[in-house]
Amino acid sequence: MIVKPYRIGIIDIGSNSIRLVIYDTTPEGGYKVIKESKQAARLSEKITAEGRLEEEALWSIIPILKQFKRVCTTFEVKQIRAGATAAIRNAPNATEIIEFLSRESSIDIKIITGKEEAYFGFLGVINSFDIQDGFVIDIGGGSTEITLFQNRRYQDSISLPFGAVNTNVEFGNDGNWSEEQIHELRSYVLEKLRQNDWMTSSPDLPVFGLGGTIRSLGKIDQKNRHYTMPNSHNYVMDTEQVNDMYELLPSMPFEKRKLVDGLSKNRADIIVSGLIIFHTVYHYIQANRCLISGEGLREGMLHDLIDPVGAVKSSALEYSINTLLTFEAEVSRKHLDHVYGLVQVLYRALQDDRQLEEHQKLLYVSSMLYQIGGHINYYQYNRHTHYWLMNASIRGLTHREIILCALIASYNTKSRKQKLSHEYKDILLASDEEWIHKLGSLVQLGIALDQSETQVVQSIQANVVNKTFHLTVISDAETWIEQEEMESAMKVFKSAWNLKLKIDFPST
Repeated sequence: MIVKPYRIGIIDIGSNSIRLVIYDTTPEGGYKVIKESKQAARLSEKITAEGRLEEEALWSIIPILKQFKRVCTTFEVKQIRAGATAAIRNAPNATEIIEFLSRESSIDIKIITGKEEAYFGFLGVINSFDIQDGFVIDIGGGSTEITLFQNRRYQDSISLPFGAVNTNVEFGNDGNWSEEQIHELRSYVLEKLRQNDWMTSSPDLPVFGLGGTIRSLGKIDQKNRHYTMPNSHNYVMDTEQVNDMYELLPSMPFEKRKLVDGLSKNRADIIVSGLIIFHTVYHYIQANRCLISGEGLREGMLHDLIDPVGAVKSSALEYSINTLLTFEAEVSRKHLDHVYGLVQVLYRALQDDRQLEEHQKLLYVSSMLYQIGGHINYYQYNRHTHYWLMNASIRGLTHREIILCALIASYNTKSRKQKLSHEYKDILLASDEEWIHKLGSLVQLGIALDQSETQVVQSIQANVVNKTFHLTVISDAETWIEQEEMESAMKVFKSAWNLKLKIDFPST
């Protein structure tokens, strides 16, 4: 009997848009997205001069919420968590708005406080990056959350009552900005920031950006650079790139800005207000770079719902690998652990005192996920594994590391005659080509040593003597399948490492 994953729906009623994401989850806290729907709302633009949101202005979103509820029913969602952020929580009639929306949509909606929004954003970030210290900036339509974390622990945060939509309404001019308007918004933001001393207590840290403004800036920068990996998550912009965006976009007329490659037309007006906020905060906290996060508030709401006590994972990479294996892999974990153990012995013997932590990470990911493409087609799993790793959500890896893992995990006998790094030369280092072949050959050798997936090879002993790699295989049963596979793996290994290979299969 197949047990269905526990299905959860998260509804985020934001100041700029309303979004539903449905996740399949595991008891260990893993999840994957199976459905997402988004509708523009721009609630911040519906706020009256008194700061209220009136019912007649909110009737337009009731059909959206009702359809979201129907989608959840169709997808057999077991639990819905719905939260409303700044546009509603800052209104003086917030309680009656929530009652109205909950009653008319038949969804139990709660107000997410500013502190909760900041914390949920932190959870989304910390579980998708292996980083110890940094800031999180979440620029929404009606608020901006800034959070400091150290040693992977939440330290402090503030929710400020301005975002890309409401500041565009107050300071902008139909998407066209003058120097005076830019200065006014910048001064307004600085005035709020200076009321929080802790923001300047930790200079030279990375900032992790959430929200449509920062994602859009990343996409524009990727287009400008002809970046070969169109993946927003973990895309890095340094201070120079952040400043370039600030010099470019605000001075551009609205109609011209709509033509900017990488920027959606429906964000061409509010991108400037969001950018001014971001640029001001970035320099005020003295950040050293910006990393874009593809996960934030909604994922944080999910983490907090599944496991509020253990919501922060100790390793984003380990958490991500376990989740992928739970949902996507047909191969046994025992086999994968054994392959990685064998590969570690091989690498230590070859590198001795020159072992690199990055190599260990690449070998780990490649060993654990080498056969994940078999979920599509077992007989061509190498090819599918490459595509899968290039497009899967592997958290805790940089873009360069994702590419390297995809090439190492999918390595085969034909790979040794190809220049594998050429397509991604804007991201990879010149030295990476050599290590793709070396580490790829080690993973292939480890796979061959457990080709039967029965762990018949209990252990191995390895060392290098006079340009010859001596490998002794210790087993307790027949190893014909492994020996057959070793023939092709040996050719790849010799070519990559420029060593002779002598293998001893002692009889038991």
